[in-house]
Amino acid sequence: MADTLFYLFAALTLASALLVVVNRKPVNCVVAMIVTIVGVAANLFLLDAPFLATLLIMIYAGAVIVLFLFVVMLIDPDVPALKRGWAGAALGGAVFFALCAAGTFWLFGWSGSVPAEALPAAEVPALAYSDSPTAFGWPLFTKYAVLVEAAALLLLAAMVSVFMLHAHRRRGNAEQKKEKDGGCCCGCCGQK
Repeated sequence: MADTLFYLFAALTLASALLVVVNRKPVNCVVAMIVTIVGVAANLFLLDAPFLATLLIMIYAGAVIVLFLFVVMLIDPDVPALKRGWAGAALGGAVFFALCAAGTFWLFGWSGSVPAEALPAAEVPALAYSDSPTAFGWPLFTKYAVLVEAAALLLLAAMVSVFMLHAHRRRGNAEQKKEKDGGCCCGCCGQK
């Protein structure tokens, strides 16, 4: 039963990841990315890694992807401009995927250089920390505190950039309206 669920979630993850790439509407791409992340998290639960699955859902689906959705809805990208050059990008992506797939099959499947019988079962070394949230969080606030702060600053810079782009767009719309009305930007004073 667990194998069936694993393959079901893996197929869901692959299908939604394909939708992220081929869908033309940015909002639908973000929603498909959320489904992809939930599929990966479900497989992590099946692999007895509930802490990682919860982190994946909370951090990526709950914060980063929602931020992407906010940015996409706020900026409203110019879809005709995104369509230009699509054929070349699709061809390049297909060639890259074909090369990666061929290299993978040659390395692990067709070359016979690594037969499955020759590989011994790998022993997993004992971890220095337990898999508790405290053991995971402690290095984040001690050894990796600077990196966590840098990531927070990058997210802050992205959010400020979105607000600045939105303010610039509103200012441009107000100036266009002012030129159109021939008066002030709100049209309330009746100046021509």
